[in-house]
Order: sequence, then structure tokens, then C-alpha cells
Amino acid sequence: MSNNELDSSIGSTLVTRVTDNTDVPIRSLYAIQPIVLIFFRRFGCQLCRSYALKLSNELHSILKKNNIGFIGIGLEKFGLEEFQAGNYFSGDLYIDQGKKAYQILDLPYLGWIKGITTLFTRSTKLWNDETNKMGVQGNLKGDGFQLGATYVVGPKDGKIWLAHPQKDYGDHPSIDSIVKVLRDNIPEFRE
Repeated sequence: MSNNELDSSIGSTLVTRVTDNTDVPIRSLYAIQPIVLIFFRRFGCQLCRSYALKLSNELHSILKKNNIGFIGIGLEKFGLEEFQAGNYFSGDLYIDQGKKAYQILDLPYLGWIKGITTLFTRSTKLWNDETNKMGVQGNLKGDGFQLGATYVVGPKDGKIWLAHPQKDYGDHPSIDSIVKVLRDNIPEFRE
């Protein structure tokens, strides 16, 4: 995606709000406040679960204090109940049935060969070590080859302040980099 506004690419794409099973356009998620938007690979992935937990534990209170939305989007309902029961993510969850937003954003789909070799990249190994230290478990059910992304999006027009599509399973932006982007774009930001 070359455009610097989320609105022009996926703003009208519908996602399903998990709490009430209502379809809403993605643009409604950032219409009145900035958001940190996570596209999860899959809800059963232990690396996704540990990333969600780390963000929830270390970032969510800062977001709440600054009235910044915390949104997670998954590509399928498969594994959602277990993800919610584990309290991995403290934000609002949505489902992108059919991976429409993933496709529009051109988030990589690895396939078998690249999917297996990605298990051995440095960042995947490091994040796996971190995940094991956290004691987070997962499963192999569902679509395991779709990569996700982290975005920080400004209010109203959906200007992208940070775009971090994953290059491999363990590739995530640091919490410090997310906080820096928010601090740089929100004059009254408080940590």
C-alpha cells in the first residue's frame, strides 16, 4: 500500500465487531480518535497471543489515558473464544471475514515453503523465546501463513502515522516506537 491514508485504501471495508456481531466500516474505528490497530495473523498463534498480551500490559493504559483506541482485527473467528478466554488482548476485537482488508493492504501470505523457513528467522526465534518466558501457549489451528501488521492511525482522515506490516512471524514494532509516534503526533500526549 503506497497511500499514507488508511481511509483511501480500506476505510469503507466492513469488519465484524465481536461484541455484538455488527458489521462496521473500518473508517468508523478512527473517526473520532486515533487508534493503534493490530491485524493478527490468527487467534491461536502463540506469537500473536504474546504480542497482544505485551501490548495490553505495557501500552493499553497509556492509550486509555490519552483516549486512543486499541483495536485488534483477526482474519477468521476460528480460535476467537480461546483468545478471549485467555485475556490476551484488552482492546476491541473485530473479524475481517474473507481477509478483504488484509488483501487490500497487501499483507504477505507466505505459503508452505516460506512459512516453514520463516520459523527460523532471527526475529521469530527471539519473539518465540520472549513468548516462552511469558508462558503463553498456542495451537496450530487455522490459517498459519497469513502475516499481520501494526498501524497507528490518526483520527478523521485515517492518516497513517506508523505502518509496520510483518516480514515474518516475530516481526513487531517496539512499544517505544509506537509511543514515540503517538507523542510526535498528539501535542497533549501523556505517558
